[in-house]
Amino acid sequence: MMKDKALISTIQFYSTKDGPGIRTTVFFVGCNLKCKWCSNPELIEPKVKDMYFKERDTQTYPDEAYERVGYEITVGELFERLMRDKVFYDTSGGGVTFSGGEAALQSEFVIKISRRLREAGVHVALDTAGDIPSYKMKELAESVDMVLYDIKAYDGEIHNRCTGVDNKRILENAQLISDMDKDMIIRMIIVPGYNDALEDVYKRVDFIEGLGKAVKRLDILRYHNLGAGKYERLGIEYTIPIDLACDEESIDLIYSYALNKGFHVNIEP
Repeated sequence: MMKDKALISTIQFYSTKDGPGIRTTVFFVGCNLKCKWCSNPELIEPKVKDMYFKERDTQTYPDEAYERVGYEITVGELFERLMRDKVFYDTSGGGVTFSGGEAALQSEFVIKISRRLREAGVHVALDTAGDIPSYKMKELAESVDMVLYDIKAYDGEIHNRCTGVDNKRILENAQLISDMDKDMIIRMIIVPGYNDALEDVYKRVDFIEGLGKAVKRLDILRYHNLGAGKYERLGIEYTIPIDLACDEESIDLIYSYALNKGFHVNIEP
């Protein structure tokens, strides 16, 4: 993908979960992790694809059964769309968040659009899992105001089993961003039977504590199966039990452990 064009799936307006204030979130297509619990499987492969909705498949309108995911957009086109809501960003303390998939895989585009938005007075956040070369991570972090950073496990073997990749580079990049004194919101998803062992979760929290004052908030995310239907539409098997649910006692223990470390902690439903 050329740096003046990006492959995205959707632009979500009026979001309140992807950073401070009212935000517009841009979802990029392509991810280099394959999390077992991924709720956006249509964004993993870096290409345009079609999702099949069998409930829409009728003899009268069979074409409505398919929905295309992914389209190219230029920096100029995206900038124009995002600036339409600047009044909401300004009044709410919000801005724009680049997410995915993994937006960092299209780093040249993200850097270019981020710089243009910030020059126009728009707060910019990058939502990333951080599995990219350190020099790219540094360039990206320099181009935005805040980084929303996912830490899915502390132990490398657990991380590999859950995502298909080691987390050495991810942890190193988290420290890199912290050393740059860049505002961070750290996100920890808790998935029963996969990455919820309290010993490892506490190590995650301990590591995050070591990132220091750069961390403005720690988000604890409960696993949910809201993306399960997407797997069927893509013809992919969903390997996690559909009725999996977080143990609320464990969530409370994690919350208390993090709170005692002095974090501003948020539990997302």
